[in-house]
Amino acid sequence: MRIVRISIFSFILILLTGSQLLADPVLTNRAIFSRILRKLKFRVSEISAAYPARLDRYDALLLQDINKAPTETEVQDIQNFVNDGGTLIVAGEDQVLHQLYAAFGLELRELTGKLEYSIRIPEAPLFPELPVDEIRPRTDSAIEPLEREVAELYGRENDVVAVTLSYGDGRAFFIASDDLFYRYWLLDSGNAKFLYNLMSTLPHKARIGLAVRRYYTVETKPPNPFAALLFRTPGGLAAMYICLTLFVFLTLRGRRFGKPLEAQEKNRRLNSEYVHAMTALYQKGNTRPEILRHIRNRFKADLGARWRVNPNLDTSTFLEELAQRGGVDKEGELINLMADLQPSGHIPESQLLDIAKRVEAYRESAKIGATKLTARRNF
Repeated sequence: MRIVRISIFSFILILLTGSQLLADPVLTNRAIFSRILRKLKFRVSEISAAYPARLDRYDALLLQDINKAPTETEVQDIQNFVNDGGTLIVAGEDQVLHQLYAAFGLELRELTGKLEYSIRIPEAPLFPELPVDEIRPRTDSAIEPLEREVAELYGRENDVVAVTLSYGDGRAFFIASDDLFYRYWLLDSGNAKFLYNLMSTLPHKARIGLAVRRYYTVETKPPNPFAALLFRTPGGLAAMYICLTLFVFLTLRGRRFGKPLEAQEKNRRLNSEYVHAMTALYQKGNTRPEILRHIRNRFKADLGARWRVNPNLDTSTFLEELAQRGGVDKEGELINLMADLQPSGHIPESQLLDIAKRVEAYRESAKIGATKLTARRNF
């Protein structure tokens, strides 16, 4: 029953690959392969120049059709990754992978002709639940083990194209084929089943680092094009210098630095000179009528607030309103005082002082000052 379920799943995997090709023919091999792995419930991180490899975050590293040789440091890091328990899957036959193959005791040997189909080598299949008798690698190379003991999986006669070996706590799979997991080749039932068997060796929802064509690390990550243009060309450096200068100018424009300078005043007049000048202007201005008018207006405002009469009325009407409210005394002192408060062309200073005293005396006698605040509030 389990074999039937796996066979059905492999058929669905083939249909999924075909639907991806028919739905969007411009999809890249990387995108299709990544989608298939995600459909198998794996967490895939696509390795690129923008997102270089982070081996400490992967459970498996899958290198597909690498056409640029990894550096010596990168090969050593991959060995350490497998030795610590990771799984390495390499599908590629380019001679640039010679150093990586050699690090695991293997060698790529070029064939005289293209090998289209390969059969299962061991009698006891490595994947007994869904054995695959034939795959279609379509390769020009074969794998030769050097000194390490390896398990040969698929090949033809003496030409082995797929092997596996244990390395430390981990395991590595090497397949001498660039096309095995690409586009139309996954439509082959043998290739699809082989991919399923290969992925079944990984834990559920394993984290996979997928590198197609190029394997990027922090060491081999290409510089940012904009940063390279800006910092590595004379024009970029000149533009950056101009922008920086303009920014500093706009930021610091109008500001002063250092200790404030003391104000230096020349020909400054004394305070006594201002007093004498104001006194002379007061004497020349003949302001006594204005003072008298101010006293009268102030007095009328206080009387109006006391007796609730509009102070803006003319003097005669204002006195009549006060008389109706009992605000005019019988002796007529208020009437005489209001008559003296009328401004005249010339008034002596002594007379002005006498009128001011009479006004203050009337305020006190009529108790205007004591009720002024209350009256203003009620007016």
